Amino acid sequence: MTRLVWLRLYFLFVLAQALLVGCAVVQPAWITVVLPWPASPLNARFIAALYLMGAITALLCLFASHYAEMRIALIQIGCVTGVLLLITLPHIGEFTPTTFPYRWVIFYTIDPLVTGLLLWRWRGRDPSPAGFNPFAPLFLSYAGVLGVCGVFLLVLPTWASRLWPWTLPPILGQVYSVFLLTCALGGWFAAREPRWSGVRIYVLANLGMLLLIIGVSRWHADRFGGGLATWIWYGICITGVFGLSVAVLRQPGATTEGRRG
Repeated sequence: MTRLVWLRLYFLFVLAQALLVGCAVVQPAWITVVLPWPASPLNARFIAALYLMGAITALLCLFASHYAEMRIALIQIGCVTGVLLLITLPHIGEFTPTTFPYRWVIFYTIDPLVTGLLLWRWRGRDPSPAGFNPFAPLFLSYAGVLGVCGVFLLVLPTWASRLWPWTLPPILGQVYSVFLLTCALGGWFAAREPRWSGVRIYVLANLGMLLLIIGVSRWHADRFGGGLATWIWYGICITGVFGLSVAVLRQPGATTEGRRG
């Protein structure tokens, strides 16, 4: 077996995990198979949409030809799983032997350890050329918006939940924050990757996530108020879809060299 095959096996494992939670987009009650905390149908489907972004990422990585195509995804998986475990640890005492989230804790202990090992084993392989991606302004803007929202949800979850466009328990707000911060981290790395091949998976996965989020939001439109928060929500999602769609449609031009830093 080549090292690339081992990476594909890893992404197959990640795909299975992501689909296990992602299937809740169809039946929200299934979210309890892994998620340690109860979630309303809207929150369950939103979390499922975030995990389906991971499923899209893992699926595309299965067919990637070079490590450079997988690098950002690998970093993101290590980040999201490791931080999800960290935000869970302070709540461990709240569970009983019956309600203890065994799958959640086991998965998110194994995943960051394996990811760290893979990143170490592949260090220095297919390094990014110097320079910035032609879509760096888009990626950095996207990362900035998600990063601010993510920090807000992580550090001030109770306050953030009051401003959220639908009812959001603080602990689920922190779960959301981990994904938002991970996407922001990916955007920062994407901005510094001049090659389209190195950002393609990131762009497609985030585009898919935003489309799913818009679909989930429309499905549960009755759970949204008509205030400013709702308009901001849709504005951010639609703007993100537009920007990432432009990147996908213009990808032939993005295969050329990026701007040199």
